[in-house]
Amino acid sequence: PWGVGSGGERLRAQGRLVGEAAGEKDAGAIVEALRNPEQRVTISQAPAPPPGRAPRAAGETPRQLVGHPAAPGVATGRVRRIRTADDLGRFHAGEVLVCDAIQPTMTHLVPLAAAVVERRGGMLIHGAIVARELGIPCVNGIADAADILADGDLVTVDGHLGIVTVGEPEFELERTGPGRTEG
Repeated sequence: PWGVGSGGERLRAQGRLVGEAAGEKDAGAIVEALRNPEQRVTISQAPAPPPGRAPRAAGETPRQLVGHPAAPGVATGRVRRIRTADDLGRFHAGEVLVCDAIQPTMTHLVPLAAAVVERRGGMLIHGAIVARELGIPCVNGIADAADILADGDLVTVDGHLGIVTVGEPEFELERTGPGRTEG
């Protein structure tokens, strides 16, 4: 559950925390329960979406996905989702590589990609480091990227701001290299 943390998990294991999710307002109650062994905490709120995931109607694709800027640059291309090793052979040069995280077995695809979008986030994960070394835009930390984006979707990846825009870009892009552009 989002927001419960290790203290909340300990209370849940002891049978002193009841509920499905916790938000910031419940954090104080959890801290007090950790201090007072007799106190029980009941959480009855609906879970809040995790960062990077905005509520939307079924079937509706958001115009922008916001993640972490991991490698600078801007590139536009068609999405290619890589979920398993079987998908590796379907990737073509100039596509935007969308995956959970760049694994060492996938590293050979990164130089071919216009950009990289990863579910896992951080400046020091393998995909972000490889993308920066190769000068390829990378945005990571987008929880549902591989579920929201479909193979063939046109996207613009802004590695400076950490934004993936779905559809035609609304600004003029200047080509700076194969598959790579600057806004």
